[in-house]
Amino acid sequence: MCKSLKILSQTKNGMLTFCNSSKLFQLVFNNLCFELYEWELEAFKSYIAQLDVSYWEKEFKNWIHERKIPISVGEKHFIILVSKSEIHEIKRLLTLQLNQVELLSYSDINYRFIEN
Repeated sequence: MCKSLKILSQTKNGMLTFCNSSKLFQLVFNNLCFELYEWELEAFKSYIAQLDVSYWEKEFKNWIHERKIPISVGEKHFIILVSKSEIHEIKRLLTLQLNQVELLSYSDINYRFIEN
């Protein structure tokens, strides 16, 4: 267990963490767990970004299972199947850019204040 674990992003079904002592990223999504070095994480992010979701949905449109999008892992004999919503959630997990919240000024608020 890593003592210096830092949560980088989190969604309903997953979490991306970084262990400073082992220098490993850990992507946990549903019942899947990937431990990746930085270069492996970048390659995985690139692979997920280039997945053509609409192609795979059309390719397997008559398939009875909900999960139609394949993620190839290592050897060609091992493929993880995910749904469109799961791919979007994984992409959100892998987006490490912190979105700054833009604060409103009092002049941005259109509100008529009435004192009683």
